[in-house]
Amino acid sequence: MNFPSYPIVFRTPVWQRLVIICVGIFLCFVGAVMLTLLRHDSGVGLIVGLVILILGVVLPLLSITSRLELYHDRIAQSSAFGQRELYRHDIDGYRRRIVKNATMIDVMPLHQSQKKITVSKPFSTDPQFISWLMDLRNLDEIDERLAQQEIAHDVDLGATPEERMLTLKNWRRTLNVVGYGFIALSIGMFFLPVPSSMLILFLLSGPWLCIGLLAKSRHFTLIELDKVNLLRKLNLQPLMMFSSVSFYMLLLGIRPGLATFPLHWQKPLIMGLTGGLSMLFLVICLSRGAKLTWTGIFGFFPSLVIYAGGAVILLNTTLDHHEATRYELVVVGKHMTTGKGAANYLDVRSRDETYRGDTSFKVSRSAYDATPIGNSVCASIHPGTFHMPWENLVPCDTP
Repeated sequence: MNFPSYPIVFRTPVWQRLVIICVGIFLCFVGAVMLTLLRHDSGVGLIVGLVILILGVVLPLLSITSRLELYHDRIAQSSAFGQRELYRHDIDGYRRRIVKNATMIDVMPLHQSQKKITVSKPFSTDPQFISWLMDLRNLDEIDERLAQQEIAHDVDLGATPEERMLTLKNWRRTLNVVGYGFIALSIGMFFLPVPSSMLILFLLSGPWLCIGLLAKSRHFTLIELDKVNLLRKLNLQPLMMFSSVSFYMLLLGIRPGLATFPLHWQKPLIMGLTGGLSMLFLVICLSRGAKLTWTGIFGFFPSLVIYAGGAVILLNTTLDHHEATRYELVVVGKHMTTGKGAANYLDVRSRDETYRGDTSFKVSRSAYDATPIGNSVCASIHPGTFHMPWENLVPCDTP
């Protein structure tokens, strides 16, 4: 029987190191040129040049100095910025982690004071490393067995262990269908002639559907993102995020006239943050003692803020029946933007000194072509349901 000769050293292949060094040299050159040309500028360009220069130094340095070493009793990982080492008696086991379709191995320490060692794909698939790993516990398999045992003993899921496993499997499949179906329905309702009231109700219902499921059963989770809990619980985060994505389409003006962003952004931002925090507090209360982690909270808190802010803007426009103030504006210019956010804009000016509205309006292509420079257009400034003024263009011949 052949025994491996230790230490076994893993390093990035020479050709990859050479490529990274060349990229680093190029980045250093670009960063130095930007810093030289913008040395009298204290703006964003100077910061970007400095970041590029730092990347040009750090990337080759990491590539040259990074190495993974295997010994019969330990594993060590080192680079220019430090070294980690774990002895076998300090290792709890290993986990597999998929990042952008690349499988990585995390060697997990037994004690919390120590840090894990992550082995990237080129090294984790090496036969010598796999052989060294065989004596360690596969924590993923252990977690899966424990989760299956817990599900099999959960009487709320069915009468027999087989029925309980099947119930949770069917729930997970149904939840995936609901999530993707929600996206398809969102897109369809924006582009189909659906009544505005139905679309508004649909947009507002998404996150509350998740919160309702969370309140109904302890088998759903919004906060716990660790692999152990997701093996025995149903993750509602994707559906929550899909619900907030719908407000992106709304605020981009895909359904014109349904919601208009207020003239001032400070109040919607504050109300969005306040609403998001209130919903977060409700989710935590309904999570039945779930272990809170910053990763779990920040995984879905942005979607709550987007939803709360989007709902405020939507209701501020649709429920506003107050009398508006009308202004006659003169078109002083026109411009078109390109790229993904391509749009047509009319640049306007008011002869009324009390006018505090927009000076540029996004319009349809037909309105853009039909409105020459010098023509008059009319705009109405509405007080808003939540006292957040918003503005829209209206025909000048209407009372």
